[in-house]
Amino acid sequence: MKRPLCLAAVLILGIQLILTGWLQMAEDLKPSLLEQTALDGDSVVLSGRVYRREERPDYQMFYLTDVQIRREEQFINESNILVYIKQNETQKSIIQNLNTISIGNRIRVTGEVSFFEAASNPGNFDRKFYYQKQSIHAAVWGEKAEVTDDTVWRIQEGLTRLRIGWKGLLTESLGAYYGNIMSAILLGEKSELDEGVKELYQKSGIGHILAISGLHMSFLGIGLYQLLRRAGFNFWSAGAVGILFLVLYTMMIGNGVSGQRALVMFFVRVGADMTGRDYDLPTGLALAAAVIVLRQPLYLFDGGFLLSFGALVGIAVVNPVLDKLSVLPKIMRSSVAIHLALVPILLYYYFELPLYSLFLNLFVVPSMSVVLGIGVFGSVAATLWEEGGGLLLQICRLILWGYEQAAEFTMELPFGRLILGQPEKWWCVAYYLALFAGCAAAGKISSHKILKISPALYIAVFCFGCAFSHGKPGELKVTAIDVGQGDGLYIRSPAGKHYVIDGGSTSESEVGKYKIAPFLKSQGVGVLEYVFVSHGDRDHISGIEELLAAQKMGIRIKNLVLPSKRVLDDNLLELAELAKEYGTRTVTMEVGQKVSDGEMIITYLAPSEKYKGEIGNASSMVLELDYQEFEMLFTGDLEGEGEQQLLHSGCLQDYDVLKAGHHGSKNSTSEELLNEIRPEMAVISAGRDNRYGHPHQETLERLENIGSRIYSTQESGAVTIITDGERMQIEQYLQF
Repeated sequence: MKRPLCLAAVLILGIQLILTGWLQMAEDLKPSLLEQTALDGDSVVLSGRVYRREERPDYQMFYLTDVQIRREEQFINESNILVYIKQNETQKSIIQNLNTISIGNRIRVTGEVSFFEAASNPGNFDRKFYYQKQSIHAAVWGEKAEVTDDTVWRIQEGLTRLRIGWKGLLTESLGAYYGNIMSAILLGEKSELDEGVKELYQKSGIGHILAISGLHMSFLGIGLYQLLRRAGFNFWSAGAVGILFLVLYTMMIGNGVSGQRALVMFFVRVGADMTGRDYDLPTGLALAAAVIVLRQPLYLFDGGFLLSFGALVGIAVVNPVLDKLSVLPKIMRSSVAIHLALVPILLYYYFELPLYSLFLNLFVVPSMSVVLGIGVFGSVAATLWEEGGGLLLQICRLILWGYEQAAEFTMELPFGRLILGQPEKWWCVAYYLALFAGCAAAGKISSHKILKISPALYIAVFCFGCAFSHGKPGELKVTAIDVGQGDGLYIRSPAGKHYVIDGGSTSESEVGKYKIAPFLKSQGVGVLEYVFVSHGDRDHISGIEELLAAQKMGIRIKNLVLPSKRVLDDNLLELAELAKEYGTRTVTMEVGQKVSDGEMIITYLAPSEKYKGEIGNASSMVLELDYQEFEMLFTGDLEGEGEQQLLHSGCLQDYDVLKAGHHGSKNSTSEELLNEIRPEMAVISAGRDNRYGHPHQETLERLENIGSRIYSTQESGAVTIITDGERMQIEQYLQF
């Protein structure tokens, strides 16, 4: 009550949370007019003013505002749109004035419209929501572009050229590897950052240094402000210069949420100094959050926003309690306070905890001031004296090398990463209620011994609850993951062990990295007991190859199971060699062999030793899953001779669920097979708008004729079957 401005800001946040999260009233959650009237791939002609541009190795990105779109005879207005223009030689020859497009120019673009996809599996990146936060609802791949109004916004264009030139200076002085790391740290430029180092930093818990954070902004803004004050400038002049600097820097790096937070809080800090009042961290923090959320309420559900503000909530609320209790060495208290505040957010958005990041950041965070200071000073010096500035920047290289060594060391330690999965929202709310209640109570009963261990207790209880929240004992879960045009099935046994059948795609690049692994981690999967591969087509193994190669910092695979040796093709033999290289045991199965996990049994049904047909779809491994009264049949891409042999094998029964063969093609899942197995439900894995026409209408009609309920990943996203062995429930990730 002593902080009326803070209280007002908190009320604004609460109201926006209700309006956006519960009532779904945010304007950017609604489909734009273009989304309502156009389809992916439609040709359009649009005109808009450039407010940001970014360079990529093969294309340029232009962010346009005040957009007018002509499609056939219709004119559509959009607030913002994203335009990609390729930069290969053929494309350059048909683009007019590409190199002269500047911030502020109005350009006309002819191209094909593309809409952003929402996440179709738990744990997957939601590209649609990412751009909705920027009020962008569509992109256009430009075939032709020309400037129609050469007005230039000189400040923004100058800052853009400064950013591009600064990045070039860093890569020239430090080489591409370390230069791109410094570009990410100083400029937020991560487009050419090495994927390996990015993954290492993120998984070890120091990924925050690769984003423009409040730490960066505070160091630069407050550092400049204090330097000017010591030089004799008064509060007003030093504050004005500091504010102007941060405004320009925020514009240059892209106006991200952390930059906006630091800018508002710097305003409050300098304003307090100017008016002779004390700076109040909770008030500055709440006011910054309210300002950002009033502009874009969707940030309330953004991981970057929550991490940025959560860290300072830890400093403002939890750290004073730890100081009072003196339960930890002073050097560790701030870091522990931040971790206490961020654990649920980290798990909700990233599904894993780097156990030793607390200690790693004790070295990284203080030394970041040196990296930032020398990075800025060395860059300025390099423009005046290339050799001298370049020599200074080598200090940054040395520190960054030290970060990598320390990060790799912690990753090699036992339990270096805890993959716990995504917690339920109510579990996160309960954690914060308990945390803040504990902080409030600590002031009154600080001598109580339980408070001495409470920081570790809070985190341990939450992590334990999260780890065991992804399935009930005695409950079987089977998920058909949406991998596009391909197959990928996940099984969680009633005993809590994890299995995968196939994993690949021909429509999604790096499907293992972007689709399968994030889904598995969101389910708390750190180790796969068995990965079964039905046959060697790319749309069944490409993701498995990625998982095998990424085991060091990814998901461990204990056993790779291949079909009978008689039907192994070159792709499967190469997969077996890859598994051996990365320490995964490889086995083959024969008809009748089983994998047992308590009451759950997976049985190999085909191909048998009698199979003499071609190696490929028809020789797909067929598996049967039994758990009490529940039976499911997995048929890979089975068709033709393989399906006929399975029919005459005498091992089939009625099944509750069929994983339809070959993505629902008309040559698989024959009427004869369906009459034999009579599945209550069929799951089809197929990509949206795939060029093969899967699933085929004839197959759908055959399934409907025997009374099967049909679920397809192209319509429902991930399809999950949950059963206790008697009753079965179906969950579709995408609801229409």
